[in-house]
Formats: sequence, C-alpha cells, structure tokens
Amino acid sequence: MVDPLLVPPDPEWYGRPFSRSRAIRKVDMDGRYSGGLPKNFLQPCLLLLVLEQPGYGYDLVGRLKPLGIHDDAASVYRALRVLEHDGAVTSSWRTSDTGPARRIYNLTETGEAMLRQWVAALEDTSMSLARWLDRYALVAERGDGSESPPPTPEE
Repeated sequence: MVDPLLVPPDPEWYGRPFSRSRAIRKVDMDGRYSGGLPKNFLQPCLLLLVLEQPGYGYDLVGRLKPLGIHDDAASVYRALRVLEHDGAVTSSWRTSDTGPARRIYNLTETGEAMLRQWVAALEDTSMSLARWLDRYALVAERGDGSESPPPTPEE
C-alpha cells in the first residue's frame, strides 16, 4: 500500500501524470522517505558558494557536499553554464604554474538579485513545511483516529 502522504491530492499536480511507482521508489528499505530538494536547488547553492568565494567548477563540486548536494561534476558545470547564460555569474580563465588553466566563476549583481529571490522563496517553503510538520505531529500525537477540527490560521 502506498503511503497517502506520498501521493499528491491531484494526479496532475506537477503537469504530467503521477506515477505511484515513482512515489514508492522515494521510500527507503527502512520505510523512510529518501527526501528530495526543490527543483533546481543546485542553482541557489552555487550562487551562495560563489557569493562566499569565487571558485572553479571542481572546487564548487566539493563545496556543495556539506550542503547535501552530491551532484556529479557534469551537472554542476551544466548549471554553471546556465547561470552564466542568465547573467548570474561570469567566468574567466585563470592560469596556474602548477596545472591547467581553470575557469573561475564570479557572482554578478543579477546573480545577487537571483539569490535574494531564492532566499525569499526558500523561506516561504521552509515556513510551509514547518506548519505542515507541526500539523502532522498533532495528528500523529493524537493517534487514535479521532477527528478534530484543523488548527485555524495564525494570520
């Protein structure tokens, strides 16, 4: 049986038919949801890292790991090219005496604005998730299946 929390209320909620097998694959063998980050979350992560310190692609791949991003180098380089195309980052070649030239990425004003937009969107998402988790905790705590009215909005 599929966990009802993994099945969206509307099968067309993201623009194509929902696959129950896709939802099932999101559950690990121990029954835990394997998670998932927002679509394109790699982009704000790269913008943040480049804001912290300009870097080259391979360096950024390593710096993504503490953020929970374990994408391969090809995905990171593709995302950097998209960000550069969109004007969020610029790149320039830096030569080295000890190795090949490397493309260094720097954040632009457009990139800073995009990062601020991501921050606002992620803050909203974080608040929605916190409300959802609080509500779930109340229902799970009740545990007897009894019905009570949902909490009223705090607005």
